[in-house]
Amino acid sequence: MNYHQRLYRTRALMDEVMTAMNNLAGPGGHDLCVKDIRTIVQRRGEFQNRLRECFYNIIDLWPDIPSNEARRFEVSTFISRYRSFRLAVRAADSPGLTEPLGESLRRYSNYLKELDEDMTVILGEFSGSLPCLAKPSLTGIAESLRRFVEDVDDEFFERLIFFHQAPSRPLKWRGSKVAAALFAKHFGLTDSEMNKAFVFPYRGKTYTGLKISSYTTDKGDDRYGIKTILMRYPKK
Repeated sequence: MNYHQRLYRTRALMDEVMTAMNNLAGPGGHDLCVKDIRTIVQRRGEFQNRLRECFYNIIDLWPDIPSNEARRFEVSTFISRYRSFRLAVRAADSPGLTEPLGESLRRYSNYLKELDEDMTVILGEFSGSLPCLAKPSLTGIAESLRRFVEDVDDEFFERLIFFHQAPSRPLKWRGSKVAAALFAKHFGLTDSEMNKAFVFPYRGKTYTGLKISSYTTDKGDDRYGIKTILMRYPKK
């Protein structure tokens, strides 16, 4: 699993557990939320492992993040979700909770305090700046790449590039495999992500199974100049 996939899956897990915690803190309280209690208790270990792994990935990439607009947005979104999660833990953790819920919430709280201390530099970098940190612009990218992907809008590319979300079924990539590889490399997309998003031309037919590392500009045709087009947009 690559860095982007880890961030996305950890965000999804954080949302699931955070929803359960918000339900506990809402009307009705913990006595009426058996499913939410089970989620909080049973997924604590998985959550902690995933969260720490994500933060370590961010540390490994840290020299590149402050100066890389796309990665900075991606990490700031993740940190914003993390801060919301901390608030959900505090709201749900109240005196008199039954076990094992009470113990699990205390462990969540203690774990987050330790993580905050370990990740001071990362959290401090985004402190107070999240509301005004804009998503890098992909305005006009669908029109720019219309030779390669038809009948999509800018939002399609935003979901794929920033959040690594593929469409419900693959779309036809109309350019060469070289162009597809250049697109993937520019935006940090994996073989798997490209093959979920697109099918590719081959002798009048289409296929999946693009292997990005097999295609470079000296092995094929970039006749429509996708490399020049991609220079207009933030690189990952």
